Amino acid sequence: MSAMRRLRVRAVACGVLLAAAFGTAPVRAQSPDDLQRGVGRISVMDGDVSVRRGDSGDWVAGVVNAPLMAGDYISTGPNSRAEVQFDSSNLLRLGGLGEIHLTTLEADRYQLEMARGTLTFNVLRASNANIEVDTPNVSVRPSKVGVYRISVTDNGESHVTVRSGDVEVFSPKGSQWVNAGQALMARGSAPDPEFRIAGAPALDDWDRWNESRDHVLMESTSAQHVPQGVYGAEDMDGYGTWVNVPDYGSVWRPTVVAGWSPYSCGRWVWEDWYGWTWVDCSAWGWAPFHYGRWFWGANYGWLWYPGVMGVRHYWAPGLVAFFGFGGGGFGVGFGFGNLGWVPLAPYEMFHPWWGRAYYGAGFNRGFNISNANIYGTYRNARIANGVSSLSVADFRGGRFNSVGHASVDQIRSAGLIRGQVPMSPTSANLRYSERTSAFTPRSAATQSFFTHQNPASVARVPFGRQAGGSTAAASGRTGEAGAARGAANGGAGAGASSTGGWRRFGEPSGQSANSLRSAPSGAGNDRPGESAGAGHRVAPPVVRERSSGGSGSSLPETRYSRPSYSEPQRGSAPSYGTSQPHYGSSSGESAPRSSSGASGSGGHVSGGGGGAHASGGHGGGHR
Repeated sequence: MSAMRRLRVRAVACGVLLAAAFGTAPVRAQSPDDLQRGVGRISVMDGDVSVRRGDSGDWVAGVVNAPLMAGDYISTGPNSRAEVQFDSSNLLRLGGLGEIHLTTLEADRYQLEMARGTLTFNVLRASNANIEVDTPNVSVRPSKVGVYRISVTDNGESHVTVRSGDVEVFSPKGSQWVNAGQALMARGSAPDPEFRIAGAPALDDWDRWNESRDHVLMESTSAQHVPQGVYGAEDMDGYGTWVNVPDYGSVWRPTVVAGWSPYSCGRWVWEDWYGWTWVDCSAWGWAPFHYGRWFWGANYGWLWYPGVMGVRHYWAPGLVAFFGFGGGGFGVGFGFGNLGWVPLAPYEMFHPWWGRAYYGAGFNRGFNISNANIYGTYRNARIANGVSSLSVADFRGGRFNSVGHASVDQIRSAGLIRGQVPMSPTSANLRYSERTSAFTPRSAATQSFFTHQNPASVARVPFGRQAGGSTAAASGRTGEAGAARGAANGGAGAGASSTGGWRRFGEPSGQSANSLRSAPSGAGNDRPGESAGAGHRVAPPVVRERSSGGSGSSLPETRYSRPSYSEPQRGSAPSYGTSQPHYGSSSGESAPRSSSGASGSGGHVSGGGGGAHASGGHGGGHR
């Protein structure tokens, strides 16, 4: 064993000991399946935002803090926008009449297909993430911290504008670097598109809104108090204060109304693999309900402990203990009439209800219920309103506006659930809110996209099997053709002559154009095994398979810098209620419309309802 590997093993061992000392040690070995999964979320939305679920195919109304899994589609209505966050470094913002499909969400790998509209992908901080945005005719891969605006027009053109950073644009015939201050336009079918590069257009209202959001995230106070792996803490700024408490260090005190308690305002949503997943109603309700623990401070009230610093924390669908109480629940296969849950305090044992141990064994299996003194076992059960509850009928019916609080007498003979909650979901449990989806566009499920890397294989179980208690997990991308096609299909501009600055990918560039087409300094070091070319780099003629190594490229930290803008507006928060996305004429892009889809054929054909799910497992961050 090398000295470096021994050092890493020792560091991991020290982290486990620290986690155990602070009540954050894992209750089971970290599953490789969990580590490969990543969960995104809607972090900002304005107007109509809808999500097409990858397991059921249903369009549901989006909400802030809605969890997003691979296979999901996100769509925005007219004059609407959404921010989708993947981790503390990587996020995207989608403008009006846009539609994207999340094809891969893994730890440090994010891949998506963009059917129409305008998005800006931001790499805010140093990251090893392997990122790819696929359009109908090209594939876009950011190489460093920066701001990358990508649009797909109704006639199938792809526009890539680099505000800061560097990006590599791939086609089957070759690749092209686009540097800060440049814009690339690609047209034609995926097998042989043509492109041209020009100077980036001036900033417009969309760019300025993105800029203001970046400043909010980069200057967050709360983000400085959470350990590695925790994201979404920026939302907590302005909704509470950080205080130092003996034995816990820096903890967060929310500003809430009297009688409030954790996990009492929101709903439990069903996600395959993860099962029951909490969606909180608070604007700040992501990090405190998927990481860390809650406890009551005598002089403060409810406090959130984010976990020990220096230890990697992983996303969890919820950090509670479930139990049943009361009669009348036998008609739904659950021996109780009410389901209760209590937030876990630091040091308390956690019984996960998701992962291969339960998911692979089939639904409504892999659990046990035993009599337990909930009041004596869990510290937060002794706090007024600390235990939330709902009738089983309302729980399965998605009626969470009637969440109540169980009394001590009600839970004296409760049955503590270890493992899966033995209760099948209904279609009502797929919704993130009581609202119905107001905007359901023509889906891009049959549209073709060019992909440089094959999306990761996934295993999402169709919801019909989940609700029915199937014991077999579906494999592969549900409903996806899977085979590369399109090389024989024509498209807009497929046979057009290259005039007016238009060129084919892979063609030698003229000397007069070299200043616009040169690869960024040090670019060859960004992708292991690839060397930098002067003006272009020829890619294989077919979609490149992702290597068995897993996470893809490793981007050296020394190449990263904070995104910069030509018109900085530090500290200016966006006005979500009045300022709508605007596509100015200076950008050369018109407002996207859903009347027609993008043309062209791709290396891969996306299927409806397929995808991988996501997250980062359940290690140290659970305790």
